[in-house]
Amino acid sequence: MSAQPLWRKFRVLFATQFASMAEYRAEIIIWMFSGTLSLVMMLVWMAQADAAPGGQVRGYSPEEFAGYFLSIWVVSQLMVVWVSWEIDYAIRQGQLSPQLLRPLDPIWPHFIGHVTERFVRALPMFALVFVFTLLTGAKFTTQWWAYPAAFGLVTLGFTARFLWEYTLGLLAFWTENTTSFQEVVWLIYAALGGMLAPLTFLPDWAQAIARWTPFPYMLGLPAQLLTGKATPDQALHGAAILAGWLVLFWFVRLWVWRRGLSRYGAVGA
Repeated sequence: MSAQPLWRKFRVLFATQFASMAEYRAEIIIWMFSGTLSLVMMLVWMAQADAAPGGQVRGYSPEEFAGYFLSIWVVSQLMVVWVSWEIDYAIRQGQLSPQLLRPLDPIWPHFIGHVTERFVRALPMFALVFVFTLLTGAKFTTQWWAYPAAFGLVTLGFTARFLWEYTLGLLAFWTENTTSFQEVVWLIYAALGGMLAPLTFLPDWAQAIARWTPFPYMLGLPAQLLTGKATPDQALHGAAILAGWLVLFWFVRLWVWRRGLSRYGAVGA
C-alpha cells in the first residue's frame, strides 16, 4: 500500500473521530473533574509544607507542590485511556465482527479516537490549570527545553498505556470480566507513577521497583521536568525506557490479538 492512500485513510479517520469526540465535549469536561486525585493530594502536601519547619517538605515548598501536582494532573489528563472497556464490550457483544471486515487493523480507529479527544480536552484543561495556578501560586520551570521534553515523554507514555489497556481489553477473549485487571493496573500506575507523592518520597525498595516499570517515566518524570526537578539526561533516560516498553507492549498486543482471534465466536453478533 502506497503512502498517499494510507495517509488519506488516516486523515478521514481523524476527521470523523474528531467530529464524534466533539459531540461529547460537555461529558469530557465532566470526566476531567472526576480525575481529581492529584488535586486532592496537592492540597494535602501543600498543607504539610505550610506546617513544616522552614515551609518545606523534602525540598518542596507549597508552591512547588502545587506546580508538581498540577503538572501530574495535566499529564494524567493527557494519559486518559478507556479502550479496554470498548474492546471488552465489542468482543462480548459481537461488535468486533464488522470491524474485522475492514481493511484496517481495529486498533487504529480506537487510537485515533483517543488522540482526537486530546484536542477537544486541551482548551478547558489549560483554562483550569491557569485558574488553579492563580489560586495556588504554583511554580513551573522557566527552562524552555523542559516543555517539549515533557511532551515527548507524555506522547511515548500515552502510546504505551494505550497498548497495555488495549491488551487488557483483549483478555475478554478468555475471561468474563476484565475490569478487575484494569483496576489493579491503575492502582499500581497511580502509586508508582507519582500521583500520590513524588517518587523520591517512596521507600527505597518501592523506588527500586518503580524504576523497572514504565509508570514513573510517564507521570512523575514529566511533572518533575515541568517544575524544574529533573535534568535533560533524566528525560533522555526516561524516553529510552518508555520506548522499550512501547515496543514490548506492541508485540504482546499482537500476540494476544492473534491468539484471541482463534477463540472468537462472535457471541451476540
